[in-house]
Amino acid sequence: MSHTPHTSSAFDSVAEHLQATYSIEGLIADSSKGAVYQARQRSLDRDVAIRILQRSLSGVRAVAGLAHPNLIRIYDSGEINGISYAVMEYVPGKSLRHSAKGSAIDPRQAVEIVRATCDGLAHAHENGIYHGNLTPAHILLTPKCEPKIGNFGLGGEAAYNAPESNEDNGHATPAADVFALGVILHELLTGETHGGIIPDLRLTAICRKATHADPAQRYPDTSALAAGLTRWLSPSKPVPSPTAIQSQRSSLHRPKPVVAASPGHSMVRNCAVIALLLFSIYGLWGLYQAKQERLARLQQQENGKAKVILVRAQPADSSALVRWDP
Repeated sequence: MSHTPHTSSAFDSVAEHLQATYSIEGLIADSSKGAVYQARQRSLDRDVAIRILQRSLSGVRAVAGLAHPNLIRIYDSGEINGISYAVMEYVPGKSLRHSAKGSAIDPRQAVEIVRATCDGLAHAHENGIYHGNLTPAHILLTPKCEPKIGNFGLGGEAAYNAPESNEDNGHATPAADVFALGVILHELLTGETHGGIIPDLRLTAICRKATHADPAQRYPDTSALAAGLTRWLSPSKPVPSPTAIQSQRSSLHRPKPVVAASPGHSMVRNCAVIALLLFSIYGLWGLYQAKQERLARLQQQENGKAKVILVRAQPADSSALVRWDP
């Protein structure tokens, strides 16, 4: 992507100041919010990304103190001749949006990606920082498909605004970030931002709770959403309480009362029990058949969609790298 003369001149001004510390290797991406360049930090012998910003550094500086495996680190920032820049961690991969390309992702991998993203946002929230603009374009994937969140503090219109968001109160809140994660999970599972059928009732319930129109009905924070996804990944049988175990043991040793009954009463009672059992079995069988038919229809619809497994997120050539999108 070619950069505009304004962006080029802005970078030239910054590059002249940074060239003693960094070796600029090329343009990664360009947008209305600024260009991103790949560079090499000579003193530490590491790759970095340098972004030319079209706004103040206040948001970027707030994020600079965060350190988490699922957040893109900000190493340095500054302003030269009225032009702001930020030196960030270099992620050798593509954005989640470009990696998925509108395809339905394998459910387990989709859940793992979103759960790790929850962890990164939880760390930011603990430090009083909220994203408010989270989309798959702002989540980068390493070659091992580990998500790293970027674009904190850079503003812009979010594609997945929560219903309560408006120009007066903004949308950088914990509830809005939970909402965005729910939409992203739905998109990864179905390949669609809106609509589409999730072939798992538990994941459907998780997405609905995360994107509830009432913020009070959503997960209270991203840690709670991560816990729900963890339970889906590792289902376990409920452990009975000590009271329940003791009650079961007591019932095993409790003598059963002996009730005398006439042969006529016993036959009527047995017939009633048998009739009730037959009626229950018939009803349960009908419910089972209806559920199987519904699942078969859902499965038939899902079979037409390819479930992609993101084995590698690294593109074939550097020109295909897209870090941050407009």
